[in-house]
Amino acid sequence: MLLSRESTSGATAAAPMRAAVACALLLAFAVPAIAQSFPVKPLRLIVRAPPGGGDDLHARLLAGPLAKVLNQQVIVEYRPGAGGLVAWEFTAKAPPDGYTLLLAASGLAGIRSLRPEMPVDPWRDFAWVSKVGTFPLVFYVNNALPAKTLKELIALARKRPGELNYGSSGVGATPHLAAEYFRGAAKIDINHVPFKGSSQLYIDVMAGRVEMGTSVLGGTISFVRAGKLRALGVTSATRSPQLPDVPTVAEAAGLPGFEFTPFYAIVTQGQTPRDIVNLLSASIGKALSVPELRDGLLQAGTEPGANTPEQMLALAKHAAGQIDRIVKASGIKGGD
Repeated sequence: MLLSRESTSGATAAAPMRAAVACALLLAFAVPAIAQSFPVKPLRLIVRAPPGGGDDLHARLLAGPLAKVLNQQVIVEYRPGAGGLVAWEFTAKAPPDGYTLLLAASGLAGIRSLRPEMPVDPWRDFAWVSKVGTFPLVFYVNNALPAKTLKELIALARKRPGELNYGSSGVGATPHLAAEYFRGAAKIDINHVPFKGSSQLYIDVMAGRVEMGTSVLGGTISFVRAGKLRALGVTSATRSPQLPDVPTVAEAAGLPGFEFTPFYAIVTQGQTPRDIVNLLSASIGKALSVPELRDGLLQAGTEPGANTPEQMLALAKHAAGQIDRIVKASGIKGGD
């Protein structure tokens, strides 16, 4: 049968459309197939700090349950150096296949404010997979300091402007950010003394060489329970189940709305296919339902909880905004 010129041109025009539809259908079926075949080899969980610290503990707690969910080994790998940059760059430059995970914290989200010279971008270079948990910080003082509450501490600082010192684990670290947030909100003049980690800080506060300190809750609990340090407030929105008698900063200091709750999260290379990111997120949620993991995180001072990649990205951007406001108000330069 002969075709008219009109029908011939119509068939010719329709051919590319049919090809595009066929290609789209193939991709639609191919994408889930990627996740169905993932993972087929062990995964790496990158830690930015050396063994023995909080990051190491959280990574090791998560690795076992996550491996059981994924039915593949999850190997904890340490890449310390340059304040986290070594681990961040390694993850950012890894193949976008979901096999390289990074245990990240709020500091990565706020890196553009804290350390703008860093060559990594928290939104371009990483896919935010899921939250692992949140952890409050705690404000504490030497037992001999004549301040039994945060309101009394604020009154003492206003009576002695520029005389009281507080310590943190380093410039730009989350305890430093929380303390500067508090200093600005309470309108007090206190001096920052940076330490290389919290171990020596605890010793100096107990000895009275530094009047007060701010640290993550997990590392401080034992000293508070032993009566060696006096905890005055936690930075979370609600009281911590680990120290239920310690009020929040908002209630203890009379600062409504005060909250600073850092997080641990899992991120992966930024161009990783979305279905793999979603699968990893769901797997972390399943792992966090394991009682041993939840109990371990709680004992470390972390409130366990997963979320979706979309929720995690929103949480990270919220943290970045808060960090940016604190940095601009306090004039913090750089970070450890």
